Amino acid sequence: MFEQNPKLRNIHPTKLRIINEIKEQSKYQSAEELLPQILQINQELKRRNLSFTKEESALLLEAMEESMSPAERQKFQMIKSFFL
Repeated sequence: MFEQNPKLRNIHPTKLRIINEIKEQSKYQSAEELLPQILQINQELKRRNLSFTKEESALLLEAMEESMSPAERQKFQMIKSFFL
């Protein structure tokens, strides 16, 4: 299960909160609807002098994908290529 991923232990609290918020939102929104939010989050992190590492970005995308249907996952694979 995603919450038990050991890679989550060393993430900055703000980043972890964002990952958890996006994970929750992904239950109710399509990948296309989440894309603008992710871009907005990246801008907010930059304002705080933070950014997601490649590993953290992968965790974020993994969290989002966990609750998606197979059809949404297929669409999401294309979107993921922009972030990794």
